[in-house]
Amino acid sequence: MRIDILKSLTSYTREELLLLNHSEMARRYNCDRRTIKRYIEKPSETTNTKMVRKTKETLLEGYHEIITDKVDKYGATAMAVYLFIKKKGYIGKYTTVSNFVRAHKTEAQKKATIRFETTPGLQAQVDWKEDLNMVNRSGEIFNINIFLIVLGYSRLKYVKLTSDRNQGTLFTSMIDAFSYYGGIPSEILFDNMKTVVDQSKSNFRQTVFNETFRFFSHDSGFKPIACRPYRPQTKGYVKTFIM
Repeated sequence: MRIDILKSLTSYTREELLLLNHSEMARRYNCDRRTIKRYIEKPSETTNTKMVRKTKETLLEGYHEIITDKVDKYGATAMAVYLFIKKKGYIGKYTTVSNFVRAHKTEAQKKATIRFETTPGLQAQVDWKEDLNMVNRSGEIFNINIFLIVLGYSRLKYVKLTSDRNQGTLFTSMIDAFSYYGGIPSEILFDNMKTVVDQSKSNFRQTVFNETFRFFSHDSGFKPIACRPYRPQTKGYVKTFIM
């Protein structure tokens, strides 16, 4: 098997392969044009799927650290990573990069997932249903938000309509919820919202809470936990109710 030919052909799309000049390719690789034709038209008979995958992975091998760094620290998309490493000399396909990024994010999800089933009083989760339009009997339209907090053990919910989602409204809504519950959970899980997280200082691996919110959580007596990107499952029992 001609590995050099195989490597070259894997860099083309199926449509591009059909347009290749077989004679020109044969001269380039010093082989019979029928060999080129067979490689293109009957890849299942001339290539091994595992070998093709290995070839693609080898092309990406020297870029693993760069990719994970861009994704973890800066939240880069697969396309952004692909364009960046392409300038560094990567000659493989975008799909190879995309598959690697997807696998990396999936693995990160598994390692960082928080259990939902908690003991009484341990955990609650907070979220918003944002920018809903409500119409009264006179036809007036009102833009509202729904603040929601759910206890992890009992699933007891506290819901409040608000006209905005600023930090003062968040604090007031939480205090009202604590009064309704008659206590404060030890931990409260939050989405990556601006009123809670300092987004300029946070990245995939580390979340930094803004100073005012840290003071509020300390004075209230609960430990805040941030739901990181790529981890929708950590918002499970809030999202089930609020979607």
